[in-house]
Amino acid sequence: MDRKKNGVFSPYTPGRTYSVYTGNEKKKGQKKRRSPRILIGILTAIVLVLLLMGLTQRLFGDRGRVGIGNIQKIGAMVSQNVYPFGDNVIFYDGMSIHCVSATGASVWSYQIGSNADYDIGENRIIAWTGNDLYILNDRGRLTYNNKMSDYIQFASVGREYAAAFVGTQDTGVVTVINENGQTVDNITIENQTLLDIGFFDAATTSSTQTTELMWTMGLITTGTVIETELQTFQPGRLLTGRTSLGDHIAYKVFDNNGILNIVTTREILHYNYRAVESESSSLIYGYTLEDIKRSGNTLYQLFLPNSDQSRSGTINSVRIMYGNVNRVIHLPGNCFGATLGSRGIYGFSENTIYACRFGDTTFQSYPLDIPINKVIGMITNNRAVVSSGVDIYVVDLPM
Repeated sequence: MDRKKNGVFSPYTPGRTYSVYTGNEKKKGQKKRRSPRILIGILTAIVLVLLLMGLTQRLFGDRGRVGIGNIQKIGAMVSQNVYPFGDNVIFYDGMSIHCVSATGASVWSYQIGSNADYDIGENRIIAWTGNDLYILNDRGRLTYNNKMSDYIQFASVGREYAAAFVGTQDTGVVTVINENGQTVDNITIENQTLLDIGFFDAATTSSTQTTELMWTMGLITTGTVIETELQTFQPGRLLTGRTSLGDHIAYKVFDNNGILNIVTTREILHYNYRAVESESSSLIYGYTLEDIKRSGNTLYQLFLPNSDQSRSGTINSVRIMYGNVNRVIHLPGNCFGATLGSRGIYGFSENTIYACRFGDTTFQSYPLDIPINKVIGMITNNRAVVSSGVDIYVVDLPM
């Protein structure tokens, strides 16, 4: 925020002649001459305080909150398909999609109908029910609506494009739609179970500028051995790459600077936009990827140990990977979940939140005023969306 410069006004005018008082007027004159000095002293003190506050803000402003801040019930329930969405929270009440702020205030609502589902992108929402498809912007305005040719299995939305898989689970068509609502591709899916669709940005051989591309992940079931297949597409230009991942069971895909990271139960595979492996895989056996967060130029990856979750449903440690760092950090107490904020790692137990700043190796404990049982995700400004019983709350986290 731009700040206006504050000037100090001097009541003295160069070259001006001042009267001399005598007798009873002398005290009155002295009082008048002292007043500007007092005023200048007060203004100087104010300026010094403001400068000190500015210096303090520069030195310590990035440390965020020193404890848990506001805890706000927002009017949604666990059963209502709740998602974090930028500054806000999205949920579906069985008839309409609602967007509420961190304080629970209504931002917008849009009626979709019953038995609907939806997916979110960075600044758009795609929803479907039966064979009706809807795309909304972040202000809740409808930008696309169409009745597709068959039942919609699922859909995904990117920055410029959206895609819907229609048909049966094993045979159908992926319809790709641009931001103007025009269909640019109809990709036939046969002899495989389509698992997921997503979008990513990468530079191609035809352009040094990044462009939005699409990937699909399918399970080929026609052979004697089940295998997973990755395909990449440039919308409007069809297939750019295809590869078999063998018997790897992939459960998450994310991109990092144009490289697709395929997360399996054993390792993370790295592929470029042509579906060619770009570097050696990263071994993560025994851990499950829980969250990713980009902060500046660094991509942080949070993993939870499989053994803890399978044995007791609680976790006692987390694994963090970023750059050349690959570190296990122990939690002070048992947690049911963990996530990443913009400045560090958070662990959640029923009555306590644990926080560890990126680069540190120990967690600090912060007691909660309400019991919580699930962490749903994060919205901006280090605020967590959690549940307490059936109710949804937004919690201002430390750091």
